[in-house]
Amino acid sequence: MRNKDIEICILKEEEINTILNVNSKNANKVIDIAEKLAKDFENIPASKMRDFYDYVIRIDDKEPDWYAKLVFLKPKMAYNVGKETNINKYEALRKFNGTFSKIIDEINNDLNKFKSFKIFFESLVAYHKIYAKSQ
Repeated sequence: MRNKDIEICILKEEEINTILNVNSKNANKVIDIAEKLAKDFENIPASKMRDFYDYVIRIDDKEPDWYAKLVFLKPKMAYNVGKETNINKYEALRKFNGTFSKIIDEINNDLNKFKSFKIFFESLVAYHKIYAKSQ
């Protein structure tokens, strides 16, 4: 039976704060978090992970509505959770959706946090390519 609550964040608040404030002192920690999540999301097909990432990197942060476009990643993620029939992929997408929804909420229209998020997401996608079970 599927859980109707698709909002399950698997990161701690301090990890999210680290992700959204990348600097030379915490860069290695950000990479560690990206690798940990890549393993947690191993059942998400690499093509689907790349699709989410491509959506984010197409957002032009010089446009005044960049945050609104980022927020619209949430229904895209939820749709992918809802249509998934494989239980392992479903659970991984559910965790991804909840975690990334929380991160998006924490960005809260802060451009510097968004730039840090994009750096983190690039690292996640790179590690995910190694760990993904479905290429």
